[in-house]
Amino acid sequence: MTPRRATPADAALIAGLNAHVQGWHAAQYPDVFHATPDHEGLVAHFADRLADPACTAFLAGDPPLGYALCTLQTRDASVFSPAIRRLMVDHIAVAPEARRQGHGRALLQAARDLARDLQVDEILLDTWDANTQAHAFFRAMGFSPRRMLFRATP
Repeated sequence: MTPRRATPADAALIAGLNAHVQGWHAAQYPDVFHATPDHEGLVAHFADRLADPACTAFLAGDPPLGYALCTLQTRDASVFSPAIRRLMVDHIAVAPEARRQGHGRALLQAARDLARDLQVDEILLDTWDANTQAHAFFRAMGFSPRRMLFRATP
């Protein structure tokens, strides 16, 4: 299975694939996520992201059952660190009924292939602490934790 690259015309499709992810995040972190974001706003958000040359999205399955949204990030050298090029996997999601069928694996492979094409230094994912099933998958795909964020309220 080879994921295809998404275009801005796929924004509504990606918004639909995002619904279960958004619902999970809202259930786990109701103070951070809207349970049902404005659909038109969500489609507009993904259309804007897909129009950004630094952003690449992939769709897996026919019809699509999962997506990955990746962003090329660059940072100039500074007194603290060398210059870096990284690919950030901002979103990766597979419909619950399509899990364990290779879609997630294919999406992350597409991201790795893109990273090689872009000659980046690293690939990063951002994940929430409660998403332990995803953490196991990411580890199985060769990712390891890099840093942690801690939170407090005033």
